[in-house]
Formats: sequence, structure tokens, C-alpha cells
Amino acid sequence: NPWNTEHFMLDFMGLFYIIFSFFKLLDLKGFPQSFRMYDPLAKVIPAYGWIYPFIEVALGLMFLMRFQIDIALIATLLVLGITTVGVTKTLLDKKSIQCACLGTALNLPMTKATFIENTIMIVMAVIMLFKTSAL
Repeated sequence: NPWNTEHFMLDFMGLFYIIFSFFKLLDLKGFPQSFRMYDPLAKVIPAYGWIYPFIEVALGLMFLMRFQIDIALIATLLVLGITTVGVTKTLLDKKSIQCACLGTALNLPMTKATFIENTIMIVMAVIMLFKTSAL
């Protein structure tokens, strides 16, 4: 079987979401508060912080099961685009806050790695949208 970049990207994005959501679900009480500290939408709509881990589970399953991939890619751009704006603002303001990216079970600081991870996912989603719309 030849190397398939598209399958790799879909699997990577699916596993990324599943793994990250798992850590968020470990502390479903603490995650929304931590997430609200930097996610612009969670600041305005606190319920978004509660449903965010479940959005990640759904998107992860959609990518892994190859279900409605265009919808999952567009949702990825929206969800991670919003979060990346908040991450960027936090980094530019040089605020030292906990990153809720792996939930609150692991006390990780917000770093450039968070920005890079989100950016990689956004770039992959854009590439895949162009590939799927070109078919």
C-alpha cells in the first residue's frame, strides 16, 4: 500500500481530537473554568466550555470514521480558529496561565507549543478542504 497523505492527515486529526478530549473529560468540572481564561467564545458563552470536549470527541470520530469530512474540517477551522485567537492573545500579553489543552489533570502552562499544535491542525484542515473540494 503506498503512503496516503490524506488518510494520514485525517487519522492524525482524529486521534489528536480523541486524545485531547480524553484528558479534558477526566476533569469535566475544572476544564470549563480553565478554558474560559483564554477561549474567546467560552468567555462569552460559559456553556461552550462544557460542551467543547464533546465537540472534540465528535470531530475525532468523524475524522476516524470518514464521516461528513467536509463538515468536520469546517468545524475544525471554526473551533480551533477561535481558540487560537485566544491562545495568541494570551501569549502576546505574556500572561502565565494554565493551558486547558490537555484538561486540568496535567498542569501545563500555555506556551508557543499550544499555538503550534492548533496551527498545524488548522493548516491540515485547510489543505484537506482544498483536496476534497477539488475532487
